[in-house]
Amino acid sequence: MVLKQETVDVLNNLASINSNIVINGDGVLRSVNAMKNLMARAEVPDKFPYRFGIYDLGEFLSAMGMFDSPELVFDGASKFVRITDGKQSLRYNFAEPGNLITTEKDLVMPSEEVKFIMSAAQLATIRKASSTLKANDLVVTGDDGQLKMTVTDTKNPSSNEFSIVSETFDIDTDVGFKFVFDIPNFRFVQSDAYKFTISSKLLASIEADTVQYWVALKKTSTFGA
Repeated sequence: MVLKQETVDVLNNLASINSNIVINGDGVLRSVNAMKNLMARAEVPDKFPYRFGIYDLGEFLSAMGMFDSPELVFDGASKFVRITDGKQSLRYNFAEPGNLITTEKDLVMPSEEVKFIMSAAQLATIRKASSTLKANDLVVTGDDGQLKMTVTDTKNPSSNEFSIVSETFDIDTDVGFKFVFDIPNFRFVQSDAYKFTISSKLLASIEADTVQYWVALKKTSTFGA
């Protein structure tokens, strides 16, 4: 089995969320971080022969990277996979799925009050502002018919702030809101744009190409209060 580049790219992205992963044979990959406040689901073109676990996905991908054209040969007893190029090979042992931090369920959005599109350029700018200001909060608010995204530190009243006004958004509520994201949770695959959907129950869905993410908002968020 030779993995397509799209599958490898998704696996690299999921490795940034959690090193643990359980892979099924249905072509759907899922990951959840240790805090259980960031989940991801992706459909990939490759289907694996059976269910297995990997303890350190980053290490596994680095092992594949040792070969110019790696082929995966799966053990029939589902204990390991052999990575080979025909001349060299590496045996990589599977982990017991029950011992890993993982998820096999998708989340359903309880409601959808706010939607907006964040461009790749805006995401890059938000990350840069977060690093420059040493502030990890992104506050999404709706004021005077505008949707604004502000990088700040909500715990520091004197924090410096950087704001972007969204160009594409839809607000389906008449009440005020302040939705607070933890920017380090923005571990998204590279995409031209990111479609955000936010629920008043403090859950957000983000769609990026073939990957969907669910991010829990910070408890300092407010809706209608």
